[in-house]
Amino acid sequence: MALEVKTDTKPVYGKDRFLMFRLYKDRATKAAIKLAFQTTHTWKYEAKSDSTDTKDGSINSPATPVATLDIEAVSSLDEVNKFLADAVLHSEKLEVWDINLADVKGDGKYGATYGQGYLQSWEVPSEVGKLVNLKTAMNIDQIPQDGEIEFTADQQNQIQYAFTDTKPVAGEA
Repeated sequence: MALEVKTDTKPVYGKDRFLMFRLYKDRATKAAIKLAFQTTHTWKYEAKSDSTDTKDGSINSPATPVATLDIEAVSSLDEVNKFLADAVLHSEKLEVWDINLADVKGDGKYGATYGQGYLQSWEVPSEVGKLVNLKTAMNIDQIPQDGEIEFTADQQNQIQYAFTDTKPVAGEA
């Protein structure tokens, strides 16, 4: 059976994908928030099978898949950097969404991957003359789930500010 090659296939660009986080304990009261200045994130899936030697040769048994998420960003003095660093220090469970803005589903929804787990590190090297880049890794519980996520105008403004008129903006000082 041959696979059908689509002619309208589009490449995936890293700039279209970003992460949002929330403390698991806050899921009933708070919305997820974007980590500012993300540069790279990498999903890793591993399922190392076990091998047993027999007199007839080796046989392999399937392994349980393990998922991790490596994250890099330019550090900033904001609440997200603080709560993520605190999540490592206090072993707080997190929720993470990997949202793909190129995967438009309609009705303000986009394709996304959702996971729950724990950050296992928080590395913030400071080098003279350079921006401070943070690195962290998240161990994901079970298997991340793909689905559709609603992405509001307020959340979009976390990524890109909206056009604003030259008149004073009501409610801001």
